[in-house]
Amino acid sequence: MSSMFRYNLLRSVKPYTPFVPQLSKPMLRVLIQVSVHYIETKKSSSEVLSLAINKLTNSGQKLPPNFCELFTMVFTLMQIYLRYPKGAVKHPELRKCLLDDLNFSEEYVDDICKVLMNHRDILCKNLSETKISRAKMTQFQWRINISLSLNTVQMDNPTIVLHFKLQNREFRTLELPLSMFQQVRYNIALLLNEMQSLQSRALF
Repeated sequence: MSSMFRYNLLRSVKPYTPFVPQLSKPMLRVLIQVSVHYIETKKSSSEVLSLAINKLTNSGQKLPPNFCELFTMVFTLMQIYLRYPKGAVKHPELRKCLLDDLNFSEEYVDDICKVLMNHRDILCKNLSETKISRAKMTQFQWRINISLSLNTVQMDNPTIVLHFKLQNREFRTLELPLSMFQQVRYNIALLLNEMQSLQSRALF
């Protein structure tokens, strides 16, 4: 297996493995379906999440506490795999990584591998096209949300609110708990560090 593939999988997906016990087979299949839908369309992640929630609630499934994290885990896993050249990650190697590193059960691994292996070409094509055509951010603002009462200011559970303005003049708002915002900061710091490393390398 490509060492970089496993490294990226462990770095980006491994932190979500504590939530795997909340998965069920029907829920995983819905998450795979909406992840494919997100790749194939220009819909925003919030629209896709709403679609997933509707599918699950209409089928009588109970939403787990960390549903958003589970969606992120499944989508990120698929996205990382699809970014690698065809044949770079073999089927047995992918299965081993999902089983041993990410703690998925055999039946979950079967479902994930079936989609990634059988529909790889069209998913890669759609991922590339929607990535290019999806609206880009033009403005960004943020603020800290704190709870106010008559006598005190509650600082126990502050949240970070992010406001985005897109090229198509639409606005998006995202509210994150402080713990998730810290994770975003950490991942951005890793990304910047890797970009600096790449820029410092000689091309020839």
